[in-house]
Amino acid sequence: MKMTPGDVTINSINIQQTTHSLLRSIIPSILMLLIGTAALFPSQAIAQNREYVLETFGTRNGLLSPKIYTLTQTTDHRLWIGSELGVSIFDGYAFKNIQYSSSNTAIGRILAIAEDSSGAVWLGGDKGLFVYMNDSIIQIQFYKRPPLAIETLLTDKRGNLWVGELNFLHKLMTSQIDSVHRHNYRNIRTMPFAGLKERAYSLATDPGGNIYMGSHGGVFVFPEGKENFSIYWNNPDPYNYVNGVAALNPDSIYFNTHDGNTSRLIKRKFFSYSQPDMAGRFLFTHNKNSYTVTTREISHVGSVLTPIVSFEGITNHAHVALIDVEENIWIGTWEGLQKFRRTAFARYDHASKEHEEVFSLLETLDGELLFGSNRGLVLKSENDSIKPHSTLPPLFERAEVLTMQQSADGAIWAGSGYQGISRFDGKVLQSFAENSSPFLLDNNCEALYPLANGKFFACTEVGVTLIDPLSSSPMSAHYNFKKSYSRYPELFGCYETSPGQYWFYGSQGLYQLRDTFLFEDSIIGMPVKSLYINRIIADRKGNTWIATQGMGLLKCRFENGRFRLVKKFDKTIGLPSDNSLSVLADKNDDIWLGDYMSISRISERSSRDEIVTFNEQDGLLSTYYQTLKLEQTRNGTVWGLTTMGVFSFHPDSINNNRLAPILRFESVTASGTEPAANILNPTKRDLSYDQNSIRFEYTAISLSDPFKIKYAYRLKEADSNWTFTNERTLNFSSLAPGTYTFQLKASNNSNVWTDAPLEYSFTIQPPFWKSVWFRLVGAAAIASGVLLLFKRRIRLVRDKAAIRQQMTELEGKALRAQMNPHFIFNSLNAIQKLIVVEDMEASYNYLSKFSKLLRLVLDNSDKNLISLSQELEMNKLYLELESLRFKKSFSYTIDLNQQTDPEIILIPSLLLQPFIENAIWHGLMHKEDDKKLLIHFSEKDGHLITIIEDNGIGRERSALIKAQKLGAQYFNSKGTQLSEQRIKLLNTNDGRIAKVEFVDLKNHEQNSCGTRVIIQIPLQKSRMYDKDIAGR
Repeated sequence: MKMTPGDVTINSINIQQTTHSLLRSIIPSILMLLIGTAALFPSQAIAQNREYVLETFGTRNGLLSPKIYTLTQTTDHRLWIGSELGVSIFDGYAFKNIQYSSSNTAIGRILAIAEDSSGAVWLGGDKGLFVYMNDSIIQIQFYKRPPLAIETLLTDKRGNLWVGELNFLHKLMTSQIDSVHRHNYRNIRTMPFAGLKERAYSLATDPGGNIYMGSHGGVFVFPEGKENFSIYWNNPDPYNYVNGVAALNPDSIYFNTHDGNTSRLIKRKFFSYSQPDMAGRFLFTHNKNSYTVTTREISHVGSVLTPIVSFEGITNHAHVALIDVEENIWIGTWEGLQKFRRTAFARYDHASKEHEEVFSLLETLDGELLFGSNRGLVLKSENDSIKPHSTLPPLFERAEVLTMQQSADGAIWAGSGYQGISRFDGKVLQSFAENSSPFLLDNNCEALYPLANGKFFACTEVGVTLIDPLSSSPMSAHYNFKKSYSRYPELFGCYETSPGQYWFYGSQGLYQLRDTFLFEDSIIGMPVKSLYINRIIADRKGNTWIATQGMGLLKCRFENGRFRLVKKFDKTIGLPSDNSLSVLADKNDDIWLGDYMSISRISERSSRDEIVTFNEQDGLLSTYYQTLKLEQTRNGTVWGLTTMGVFSFHPDSINNNRLAPILRFESVTASGTEPAANILNPTKRDLSYDQNSIRFEYTAISLSDPFKIKYAYRLKEADSNWTFTNERTLNFSSLAPGTYTFQLKASNNSNVWTDAPLEYSFTIQPPFWKSVWFRLVGAAAIASGVLLLFKRRIRLVRDKAAIRQQMTELEGKALRAQMNPHFIFNSLNAIQKLIVVEDMEASYNYLSKFSKLLRLVLDNSDKNLISLSQELEMNKLYLELESLRFKKSFSYTIDLNQQTDPEIILIPSLLLQPFIENAIWHGLMHKEDDKKLLIHFSEKDGHLITIIEDNGIGRERSALIKAQKLGAQYFNSKGTQLSEQRIKLLNTNDGRIAKVEFVDLKNHEQNSCGTRVIIQIPLQKSRMYDKDIAGR
């Protein structure tokens, strides 16, 4: 009977199911056997990968299921894990697990994951095809087809999605994918591509866009842009199907078979890599290289298989792998997720726990590395382990070897914690204890400092001993502390500032050797004087670095014989601890310092100091140690000596992660008096005034070491400086109304920051009573109210002014009404006098002029203002009458300034007549000789100035004559009083003043020679004059 590929598929499924059932029944027995084997051979239980640090993730870390089938890293750098129960999304901090679709149906086992060109993620598995968009999973429904059981997915360079399932290969075109993005998930039409009926186990593409498929029949190729296929390699054994394929180009194809080894096709020529007991499980490409996952390791596929990492002894069920964008290796197994991160730090096995403590390092003249341990042991490095030296005896019986130096004759000198100093010349071990020499006063020796002349300084608890190693009596001098101590300081080392200038440091501070004594000193700029100093070193830039206990690392300059603080490095600026156990300057001028759990590198850049910290996650010792010394050998390798073992690294091998994190907002919520609302993706980010508390949740995705990610943020409009934090949640409470831009940036474990900040802009609207429209309406209402009040006020003022004007006019009329009878009375008296004296001709003449004057007075009596020319005409008639009356006994002159035009100047009627009458009757009438009256008009500062001047007897003499007349007390002159009252009514609101001033004129003998009346009233001109000026 002839079998088709479909028959083969069905049989293989049955075989797999039977195999799985058999495995389930025997796995417990196999596990017991493996446990017993591991117990018998513990040293072989776990393979060592010194260049990588292993981290394992399982269900207790939040992983949905330990049984992993597929891994994919999307463009946002998150890791997608397809497992037995669904999908997990890993951002470096935590797993987000999804088991159900948006319709609450289980998505089941996920075997394939692919991201399309728009960022949507497609999932395939036993229960069909799903798409992840907008934080939810939606199942795709095909037209007249049940859900497809999908094995593999691939997005090609054109954006099409290739779907491999149990029986066929399908191709979803970009138009169909766009339709799904528009939320059309139903009735997706699809047909087997090119009519090929094959189970698709794996898909791959090359840079040219050709598609390759692994199946029972072998390797199939689908040329880019064409609708056909060809068999690239024909599988001679369909049962041993192709379960993995990778392509670098059309001439370099790699594939795995189910029960076979990894094979390659170079220009279609078949070649299989010989791998005994190592079946190929999975193939993938990364950065134009191919890699294969076998039962024991991941290997680079080239002309030979080059192992990268081994997981032998870690897992037997590696199923899938990838190398992420930061070069971390991820392996999906049926026992969880494994992460291998490259490290430059080498850790060393120790022969026994007794040999883990290492206190000192000596690089001998011939290049051998010696390590000082406890109980006087000297260790050496051999085959990635630390072992006791085979030819060197213990240098002390019980004490630690705290320091070692080699003298010019090749002898090894060592200092101990409490058993003095020893010397070994290759044959004889010689010990020097306390009081064995007058110059060695203590058995503690923390450091031996070599001098240029070949001698050593031995740092002890009671001062410094000078050692001449080539002398028969090597202890040659002792330098004590100048200051007395109840408990002497421990001295940890020596620092030479210039030839012959030595400084010693220790548990109670800094000391200068001067005049055979140790003088206490301090650091300028440090408030603490007695610092606990672990080490002092110099760099090639002239800086001095001082490692302290509790005060961080001090960067100093040595100037004018003193150390001056330049900068303090501690937790406040990024160090993990304020305890600096040791410090070292490497050959690249970077500064390394260590604390109890980590080491940090300070790289001085032009604008800032860059700090990067390394810890257990980077490959350092995983156990807390009590002491740490950093030493550097001649080839630049840095060694870390601790009480829990040894590690080493070369600064040039430190792999800096130059890929900045990808930042994303997880949620943005606004709250206040209203319930919190997620506003991460709103169409409009306008918030009401009572939604003024904003909470940001965000993640920077860097899978290498996410817990070293640092964040910096600011509200652009409120802060010019960045605030640094390690938190992934920020709350801004009670924000004032306004527009804000929240800016966020992040740095990875190597302190590489994002190029541009992630931004989120939002606006908090002011309350309606503070809004622009409300203010405008309010301002308009207030303005309207003010305008109404202003108009009302103007109306009231105008009404009052009108009333006042009416009152003034009425008062003026009343005064004129009083003046007219007064004038008429005086005139009639004059006519009566003429009749009495029988001067009829004069009476007739007087009466004629009087009638004319009376007619003018009556014509102007109802007018407030008349022209100055009219006023002059009336006063001329009056003067003529008075001249006739007094038989022309006085002369008068009326004078106008050239600028004064009597036709346009307005003046209250009959205002001047009483003053003229008063000048004649009381000034000139009683004078015997020449009598003169002068009337002068002029303009000044907006006023009309009228001067009425007579050369009469004066006011004093006139008053005396009046007082002597019979009945004078019963008769008062009303004319001038009424005129003065009228003048007071002429005061204006613009500051112009109306007034009358009387001046008594005196001759050189101070006798009265007349009276001058100055009348000042606001100048007023007729409207016809204003119109005439405007017309010009």
